[in-house]
Amino acid sequence: MIENIEQKIDVEIVYALLSGKITHAMNRTLKKKLKDSNIDITPAQVAVLYTLWHKNGISQREIARQVTKDMPSITRLLDDMDKRGLITRKQDAQDRRSNLIFLTDKAEVIKEGVRNATIGSLQDGFKGLSVKNITDVQRLMKIIFNNLGGNSEENDTYKD
Repeated sequence: MIENIEQKIDVEIVYALLSGKITHAMNRTLKKKLKDSNIDITPAQVAVLYTLWHKNGISQREIARQVTKDMPSITRLLDDMDKRGLITRKQDAQDRRSNLIFLTDKAEVIKEGVRNATIGSLQDGFKGLSVKNITDVQRLMKIIFNNLGGNSEENDTYKD
């Protein structure tokens, strides 16, 4: 346990990091880069696309778990992506109550542009940091995430 934590860390900046201010700033940067690339999607949709590019044809519940969104939010997000022609839903042969989500050709066409916008956003955010700094931040954020139950199924936000 860290004694006198307020003397050891800058509480305001650490809490800003953990409360989402940095995430908000990164998403704002990503949104601008996507717009500049004429890609009309949101950062939340980017997270879904990356999940499906990694493993296509998974359940809505699994997508919600991967992107740490609740089920109503994922439903709205997927509805919009379906309207935009980025995903399709197919009934799961193993569970008729569930749909599997698949990428369309349109999602594959924008993959490189989304990747470039994402990399550009990260480069902007990591400006001035060494590779070691970046890997240290990544490692430390994973530890904090796990300490706070980020990988625990009992703490998942998508449960109905």
